[in-house]
Amino acid sequence: MSMRNLLAVWGFLDVCLLAAGVISIVFGIKFHMPGQLVLNLTFSDKDCLFGIILGATYLSACLFSIPAILSPRGRPFLLKALNGWLIVISAFTLAIGTYIWFFSLRQLNEFAAIWAKQSPAVQQAIQDNFSCCGYWNSTAAGEFTTHLGFCADVTPATNITGCESFITSADSGSSFDLENVFSSIYGFELIIGCFFLATVCVINERAIEVRFERIDEKRGGGGFV
Repeated sequence: MSMRNLLAVWGFLDVCLLAAGVISIVFGIKFHMPGQLVLNLTFSDKDCLFGIILGATYLSACLFSIPAILSPRGRPFLLKALNGWLIVISAFTLAIGTYIWFFSLRQLNEFAAIWAKQSPAVQQAIQDNFSCCGYWNSTAAGEFTTHLGFCADVTPATNITGCESFITSADSGSSFDLENVFSSIYGFELIIGCFFLATVCVINERAIEVRFERIDEKRGGGGFV
């Protein structure tokens, strides 16, 4: 592959990483917005903050890549530093993606713990929205503690479905959101890996060009055919 084509691929991957950073920040902010009952349960403030930080690391790599690629061919220090930063970002990305993946595997029990931590106002909003009471069912053992709104007159003897089936159902979007988030993050990991390899190729190609230029100078500037 010629240097021109290699730089085109490198630039494309740089733009892809930039897009990944923007997407991560936008969705980190979106998932943090109030009024989205299931999303607010699925992604905590900490999760949203990690998403924003992850996007910021991608953008920082893109910004650093500009002076790195413009550095003299015989001085690959900045490109090597960029690859070092990409390794750090890759590890951070893998950790976050795996954390969300494991959460999705245990979401029934995870949501039960999250439900128990919610304020009565949040529990009431969910119960009113889905016409359900408690998490598992409308008993104290079923995590039913908020007797407000739709569940104001509900007694333990009343057989009303808990909110668990609504929160974790496909219609609620919780499973869909989790699967899309960790799949996207693993997709970002692929971009980082390809960008790392492309940078390695640029470093090697530049080293070859510099070596041939030095040989050419020693031969009297005749060049190679």
